[in-house]
Amino acid sequence: MPEENQSLVQKKIALANSEQASVVIELLKDCMLHSPIVAKTEWETIVNAITLEVQGTMLKNMVDYLEDIRKGKLYEVK
Repeated sequence: MPEENQSLVQKKIALANSEQASVVIELLKDCMLHSPIVAKTEWETIVNAITLEVQGTMLKNMVDYLEDIRKGKLYEVK
């Protein structure tokens, strides 16, 4: 099916099932803050810890979502 005729759901399914899905995860990793948790001030340490927690959760959610799509989650969308 030509790409321009695919729905967004079809494109998501195609991406999740392709080898490009791992590239998406690597791109997300590249965008993550690479700061040490411990910083100059207590406030900076708290901000860094929260930022890393949020980024880690988002990365995990993306990996889980791609796996769910591979298992057919989006086929059920109407």
